[in-house]
Amino acid sequence: MSGLIDAVRWQPASFTGSRTITQHLTWGQMLVERDIRRMPPGTAYNVTVPVLIPEGVDLAMVCAAVGALAGRFEALRTRFPRRDGRLVQEVLDSGSIPVGVFSGDGPAEQFAAAARNLDVQLEATPFDHERDLPMRVLVCVHRGVPRALVLCIAHLVADLQSSRLAARVLAEMLACRAAGRPDPETPESVHPADLAVFERSPRGRTVSDAAVAHLRRQLNAVPLDNFAAIRPVTPAEPRFWRGVLDSPVSAPMLGLLADRYRTSTATIAFAVTAALLGVVAETDRCGLLLVTGNRTTAPQRASVGTLTQHMPAVVDLTGPAFSDLVRRCWSTAVRTFRHGRFDPVDGWAVLAEVSRERGAEPEIRCFFNDMRGAPETPPAAGPLDRDVVERALAEPGFRWTDRRAAGSSFFMEVGDVLDAPGQLRWTLLADTTLLPPDLLRTVLTGVDRLLLRLLDTDLLLSEVGEAAGLHRGTVASH
Repeated sequence: MSGLIDAVRWQPASFTGSRTITQHLTWGQMLVERDIRRMPPGTAYNVTVPVLIPEGVDLAMVCAAVGALAGRFEALRTRFPRRDGRLVQEVLDSGSIPVGVFSGDGPAEQFAAAARNLDVQLEATPFDHERDLPMRVLVCVHRGVPRALVLCIAHLVADLQSSRLAARVLAEMLACRAAGRPDPETPESVHPADLAVFERSPRGRTVSDAAVAHLRRQLNAVPLDNFAAIRPVTPAEPRFWRGVLDSPVSAPMLGLLADRYRTSTATIAFAVTAALLGVVAETDRCGLLLVTGNRTTAPQRASVGTLTQHMPAVVDLTGPAFSDLVRRCWSTAVRTFRHGRFDPVDGWAVLAEVSRERGAEPEIRCFFNDMRGAPETPPAAGPLDRDVVERALAEPGFRWTDRRAAGSSFFMEVGDVLDAPGQLRWTLLADTTLLPPDLLRTVLTGVDRLLLRLLDTDLLLSEVGEAAGLHRGTVASH
């Protein structure tokens, strides 16, 4: 952890678990491990989540809660050594989690800025997965009082939903300790080692075989290239840019539209993304990789692990109206999420086979991910405040966050804004040879414009571009 500044001092938080066990990797762990191997050496692949520390909780109580968290979730006390040349997951029954302490006595704003900088450094510090446990914690102490902590978890053991779950459970533990109550009860969950056993069982193979058959059908049906009609332009430097829009009005508009069409807000967000992709790619049929959370049971929802996988989906954009697209997106998503779990080795083999048969790799470079913690928020209780919407449209909360040499053609995400409840964050990473920076920005700022127009009328899909501030041929004009 040499990347962290010297102002952080480290101490152990001891844990005790119920068992030690060594098992094969889960399907999700195999996917992440492959991603890591494809990254430049030393690249970190972690998630950080902030947790507020209640009054009355001292550093010893924080360390005890961190130890209890690791004792509860086996994923957080797992290493990945090699056995016979292959990685395995090795769960420890005892050990310690490193807890860093950053102390400051200066102005609150200066302290908060330093803590945010440490958060970035923590996330960018890789784990040695063969030796390190996959979690570390940074406690921020201002004027002698622990105020907040940053929970950093390796993506190899926890996807985003699991990292957020671990943070919620830790916050509950801290609240209980502040109030002098016992920790919350542990619900039934599925540990990764047990999941690996299921995945290799006959029933697990049946689940995978059905999903792989669906994968094959989708790979044969998706276009070879969503952007086949677009002439690439000179890229920006570096080539792939990420923009972010924080919206105070997307959530109520999604809720109202979901209520109108009697569907989920996730379906509306999926349909909006597909419609906008259709406009900029000048296509009436596209392929999108959907991120499947694979948490259909209560034990799965209470689990920490890497359950998330990807499944391609074909989206028909012929309409004629947005309401038609919503219905298609709902049925497409249902089929996709029904077949979201499969052995990635079999999946990679099918991708290679279909690519040979079709003469090129099918479209798997465009994504949609609804990463909200609680996507099904109720619609607005009253009529939409148009003045608030107009202010948001006039001054959109847009910014650039990332520029890199490699990435996806089109990767749209919608998520929560952790420090601004009720706001939604739309994120788009794109190839600037296909979406130059000014077009990428227009797509993101066009989301709320499109949602507002859809509240007024069921647009024809041919009208979506204009409603969002786009038009067919926009890419070619840059």
